[in-house]
Amino acid sequence: MTNSRPSNIRQHATLTASAESSFDFVVIGSGFAGSLLACILQSRGRRVAIIDRSGHPRFAIGESSTPAASLILSGLADQYDLPWLRPFAKYGTWKKSYPNITTGRKRGFSYFQHEPGQPFQPRGDHSNELLAAASSSDAVSDTQWLRSDVDAFFFRKACESGVASFQNSQISDLHQSQTGWIVEINESAGQQIAGSRMLSASFLIDASGAGQVLAKHLNIKDQSDQLATSSRAIFAHVTGLPEWHAILEQATPGSAADHPFHCDHAAQHHVLEEGWMWWLRFDSDVTSVGLVLDNRESGSSTVTSPNSPANSSHSDTEFFRIINRYPSLSDAFLSATVVAPLDQPVQTQRLQRLAGHITGDNWAMLPHTAGFIDPLHSTGIAHSLAGVEQLASILLTTTASADNQLLASTLRRYGSTIREELTLIDQIVAGCYDAIAERSFRKFTAFTMCYFAAATTWERRCLHHTSPAQQRRARSGESFRPALLCADIPEFRAVVFNLRGRLPHETDESFEILCTETLAPFNHVGLFEPPVPNMYGATAVPEGSEHLTLNIQQ
Repeated sequence: MTNSRPSNIRQHATLTASAESSFDFVVIGSGFAGSLLACILQSRGRRVAIIDRSGHPRFAIGESSTPAASLILSGLADQYDLPWLRPFAKYGTWKKSYPNITTGRKRGFSYFQHEPGQPFQPRGDHSNELLAAASSSDAVSDTQWLRSDVDAFFFRKACESGVASFQNSQISDLHQSQTGWIVEINESAGQQIAGSRMLSASFLIDASGAGQVLAKHLNIKDQSDQLATSSRAIFAHVTGLPEWHAILEQATPGSAADHPFHCDHAAQHHVLEEGWMWWLRFDSDVTSVGLVLDNRESGSSTVTSPNSPANSSHSDTEFFRIINRYPSLSDAFLSATVVAPLDQPVQTQRLQRLAGHITGDNWAMLPHTAGFIDPLHSTGIAHSLAGVEQLASILLTTTASADNQLLASTLRRYGSTIREELTLIDQIVAGCYDAIAERSFRKFTAFTMCYFAAATTWERRCLHHTSPAQQRRARSGESFRPALLCADIPEFRAVVFNLRGRLPHETDESFEILCTETLAPFNHVGLFEPPVPNMYGATAVPEGSEHLTLNIQQ
């Protein structure tokens, strides 16, 4: 269940807060998702506050957007009359409207398989490469988000809308009252506590991400042991990193001629024995880089403090020890300088987390707080925005009706949807790690099509197939969109689980055939049959497609 109340919440507090400290909603966390949800709720006449333990600007990762995120952003901008938001949906409009907010082009996804001790050598049949387009041109492409810029801007827009902000504030205690919650916070000035304050709220929203504030205060059990993926990361922002396209052309002139887009204008993946590495380029000289390492391969089994920095004293050593096993990567980093968040890469413990409860009596978590799987496939931004869209619709509709049973039931469905989405993403990611562990790029490529089939099917469902049942659920307080990546389709979930189960027992060729056959009902864009092997240039939603939105009266 996602809606049962943890037993240690103190009930019926007699504490009170002053009128100016009383709110309909308190949002914990001022990243882009928490700030956007707060802005939406405030814009519809609710009184909202944001609490955050730090201020802006600040370093954050989770930087690569997708067509799903673009569709949701556009829908939110239209539905809630937020004209400032819509330009973020596309690279061209972002650059025109917000040239001072750092971004980068993301035309799609690119993958390159490396062998230890061997310089990368592109092959004529592209059997060690995979490129999949997600947009048809630079102007309408997806984006890389420099989160320190984007989060700060979204937070500022929330404050401009009237949201009360309590930055540099830690929640010291929570009490459930007859009408909601009493939230005690300590406000800081530097390293010192400057004072305490008491807020009241009818509803709490946890947008703290890995901080998982409500999970800690309400003693909610972490269930990451139920997830198949087990990975950790070592990451940084660097300057001076050469373009991979240039490295390819230097190694084999003309080898990138078949690429459907510039391979650096992408979420770029370098597939290694240990896991994989991301390169995300911004329009400045900054590139976000990160090693994501399979704990099963390294023998690590730590599950404590998901996504929090581990002992970073050895991160620099391990980062470059791994990179130096791959000559082409090693050469590229000779000219690179680490510039953020520290002067050396940051190392995490296990990335995966899954909260045992996602919603409860008058509280809910956004998806990134409820759980996280892995950066592979860039699902984070879209999943956060999907949660904002759905939770905003629920809260604005059901709280206005004062129907507690309706609120409880829609929150339960919301929590169940988030859990289904996280479980599906876990299987899609874990299967890719299974293929990497087998040292089979062909199986990796084939299983990756589960993600592309899910993403493109979801996009088309959103654009063309809003069912009467979805319309009815939307009017009762739920987002009209289907669950992210088709997590609401039992047949698709079964396909993914079955394919992952078969992966170790098939040859490269038989597994590719099996994927081709079983994913056929969800293959609308010519997966497995590109004109040039492993080069997909036509998987994007057609340019000019209208973004469907649903008018719900709040």
